[in-house]
Amino acid sequence: MTDKEEAISENYAEQSRQLEQLLIQRQKWLGDASHELRGPLNAAAMSLNVVTRRDDLPDGVQATLRNAERHLLQMSDLVRDMFDTAKLENDAFELAITPDVLMHEIVEEINAEFAANPDVLSLRSIPDHTITATLDRDRIRQVIRNVVSNAAKYRQTGKQATIAVLLHRVDDIYFEIVVDDTPNGLGMTQTDLEALNSGQPFWRAEAAKAVATGTGLGVQLSRKLVERSGGEIFYESEFGVGTTVTVRLPYSPIENS
Repeated sequence: MTDKEEAISENYAEQSRQLEQLLIQRQKWLGDASHELRGPLNAAAMSLNVVTRRDDLPDGVQATLRNAERHLLQMSDLVRDMFDTAKLENDAFELAITPDVLMHEIVEEINAEFAANPDVLSLRSIPDHTITATLDRDRIRQVIRNVVSNAAKYRQTGKQATIAVLLHRVDDIYFEIVVDDTPNGLGMTQTDLEALNSGQPFWRAEAAKAVATGTGLGVQLSRKLVERSGGEIFYESEFGVGTTVTVRLPYSPIENS
């Protein structure tokens, strides 16, 4: 090896060490920051919950508190995503598997939450009430809620979201939850879809950045949670029309999933 080649090799090795150190620092920051934020956010949420239960508040105050509660929930979701991402990257994440989860209840809970969202024009669901599964209920609910939340958030300018949620059987092994935000959805280009499927944790489409704030953590976290559950998540999209997200899951854990 010549001196020049040796210098290039050493430079490459040093850059690799620096990159690895940066990744470790990022993981630590995600974990530490989310841990420090969870306590104050939980305390604020509990206080708001107590106050909003009072029946002697003026209508204007009640509406303001509900709006604050909604924004606090969004912040709590972000902190949870940060915390979960840090745990997944450190391979310290475990699913809490529960048998005989009624999947239609998850769909109906999320529909009830977003049906009252002023950004949503219509939210309809077609759930198969016979589908039960053995999985981590809270984590799969987290995934579906993230998908529906994005459908409500990323819509065409001047339009309200139109969302359809379908829960159906595929075969004897898998079932699917399909969330469709056409025709009022923002949608993605083919280039956006390729970047989305590349797994970059903080990636967001330029059009999405112009519409709403976000971090990009939720989408990749959802993918990892679904894959940990033995499933897959698919995206079909057309810019200016909307996106269809399909979450395919097994009825019971698959060996080596």
